[in-house]
Amino acid sequence: MDDSRLPILQMRLDGIAQAMQDTLFRCAVSPVVREGNDAAAALMAADGELLALSDAIPLLLGALQGSVEAILAHYPATAMRPGELYVMNDPYSGGTHLPDITVVMPVFAGPTLIGLAATILHHQDVGGIRAGSVPPDAVEIFQEGLRLPPMRLGQGGAVDPAIRRLIEANSRAPATVLGDIGAQIAAANRAAEALGTLASERGTDGFLAATAACRDRAEAQIRAVIDALPPGPFFGLDGLDPTPGLPEIDVRARLTCADGHFDVDFTGTTPQVAAPINCVRSGPLAAVFYALLSLAGPALLRNGGVLRAIRLTLPEGCIINARPPAAVNARMGVVRATTSAVLQAVAQAAPDRMPAANSGMSYVLAFSGRNGDGTPFLVTEIIAGGAGGGPHDDGAPGISTDVGNAMNMPAEALEGMIPVRLVRAQIRQGSGGAGRFRGGDGICRVYEALADAVAVSLRGERFRRVPEGLRGGSAPAHARARIVRADGKQEALSSRSAVTLDKGDRLIVESCGGAGYGAAEGA
Repeated sequence: MDDSRLPILQMRLDGIAQAMQDTLFRCAVSPVVREGNDAAAALMAADGELLALSDAIPLLLGALQGSVEAILAHYPATAMRPGELYVMNDPYSGGTHLPDITVVMPVFAGPTLIGLAATILHHQDVGGIRAGSVPPDAVEIFQEGLRLPPMRLGQGGAVDPAIRRLIEANSRAPATVLGDIGAQIAAANRAAEALGTLASERGTDGFLAATAACRDRAEAQIRAVIDALPPGPFFGLDGLDPTPGLPEIDVRARLTCADGHFDVDFTGTTPQVAAPINCVRSGPLAAVFYALLSLAGPALLRNGGVLRAIRLTLPEGCIINARPPAAVNARMGVVRATTSAVLQAVAQAAPDRMPAANSGMSYVLAFSGRNGDGTPFLVTEIIAGGAGGGPHDDGAPGISTDVGNAMNMPAEALEGMIPVRLVRAQIRQGSGGAGRFRGGDGICRVYEALADAVAVSLRGERFRRVPEGLRGGSAPAHARARIVRADGKQEALSSRSAVTLDKGDRLIVESCGGAGYGAAEGA
């Protein structure tokens, strides 16, 4: 086999994964996907190992291999048939949180299974105690919505009627959820056609051998990157804002680089808590995967061969490896803290290649209520922060960073779906950390309710605990949120709040910037 051709094959596989993702964005019903791009796609080998990734949210990509492996454990590849569909969203079987539903379709060339088309998409509502299925007051997963273990979704490329009825009985927005699942099926169909064409060009056996060689090449590439790093150990520490009733939330990372392994030990991380801020193994795996990709550069073939070099030590029952029935819907804050801790350790190993800390946790807002005619509305909004300053440039403002990669909601899309006006959307000037290269500024967004009883579920972070600068750079400004009532009264909000807006009330959210890199001139 001509090894020089492997990068071309990987590019074609990546292109198929990207086309799947583009299909999700075009065909999705919910605005959080269509506008916010909260979805991801991948191709997997028949054994569940990653073949190719779309350019999407790393946190979701980090969950796909574990989700597919869980499906294969219940439905062996040897028993799969063309046209079958599989589904799961269980965090404790490889997922992330309940709104993120994975749909998988096996792809065949004649009688041979040549791969699996997998997508993961944030669904608008899967039940639970609050609209949007991200309740900030949940203390166990049973309060968060419909939990789907690995199961057959349908056959013949269509959703089974029994599954359809199950979703309709548990979602506040069943048509939206089923529409988005339809987008996932469409993406899988597109992948099946393209992957079949690629396999026919090489012959089935040649295709399988070449994709296996791509993964082996990626493994060799990443082990060479790791072997070029000092062995360490290197350390990182980050965490969440202090919250009344909860212990201090710390994520501790210890990185060693030896024998081609990227070994991250999270011993000392805070135990899981009775709040929805826990996460499961897919979170730290995504964080470490992202950090390793950041080190490797664009020449790396991005597939499951990279994951072979990762070794995680995750204490059982800690906040990043929670046991059921821990609540996990607001896990993004601790995943971002985990990523920050890992990147701090990597910055010690490669100080001239890594930037200062990013803003970390994005805001997630869920607006819900009823229109004047009684019809329900529900929209999720994701708000970014700023990137950290780097060794050569200032950080970018108003951008979703590291394991997040979502887009902001345009005012036209938001206002067309809910009785809320986006009064202001701007860069939060001066919120990035100072330094030789400044951290990027965060964002300020102001929403005005145009009707009474608009419920808002707010999840954020960095209200009290912000990242330090790197190499003498400064920390960014804290995030903050408040309500200005129609009568002028102001109410400060915590980083995890559930509030109601009436007509004329305004919600103001300001996100954290990135940290600065290097001491500012004259400092």
